[in-house]
Amino acid sequence: MRGPATWPPGHRPAPGGGLAVLVVVTMLAALAAPHAKAFRGRLAGGLPAITAPKLPAPPPTTRAPEDLSFTNGAGCRPAGDWTSLRLDRRVRALLVAAAGQYRVRVSCLRSGHSWFVKGTERVSNHSLWRGVDLDQVDGHPVSRSNTAARRLALWIGRGQAGVQPSEVGSPWTFGVRPWFSDAGHQGHLHVGFPGPTQAGAR
Repeated sequence: MRGPATWPPGHRPAPGGGLAVLVVVTMLAALAAPHAKAFRGRLAGGLPAITAPKLPAPPPTTRAPEDLSFTNGAGCRPAGDWTSLRLDRRVRALLVAAAGQYRVRVSCLRSGHSWFVKGTERVSNHSLWRGVDLDQVDGHPVSRSNTAARRLALWIGRGQAGVQPSEVGSPWTFGVRPWFSDAGHQGHLHVGFPGPTQAGAR
């Protein structure tokens, strides 16, 4: 008859050690079983949900649409003005909408434009970030022979871009506001918006 088991000094198992191992093995098997979803839910029941903090929304893009381009040929620097938060949101909305209909080139927004309307002491809408000049439409200079530019001038003045300007200068005399024509607007379309400036949107 074999006597009681003897263990080397320092190697005697802790009381209940076998039972603890059995419990752990049983729980691991239950968690791995195909029906273990409900079990895992009960196991985690009552614990507070852990959610990652929300990241701040990325700033709106200032990338110009594919059919919107800029030129410094008129002495202005419109590409830099396009990215400014000071630019009137109606100007930005107009240009995005126009570029969805035509290929348009901006020759002036604010930088480089005179402070006053030429020949007057009236502050230009350009100086207040709410004016824009277009010197090309569909790849051709604005002129009386550019029918696409004429259609665009009518489209803008009717508010079909989703914003209503107070000024639409062009080579054509349409007869009523917001349209106007004079010697200074035979080679570009000018669009201006009434105050106050609605800045801050990209």
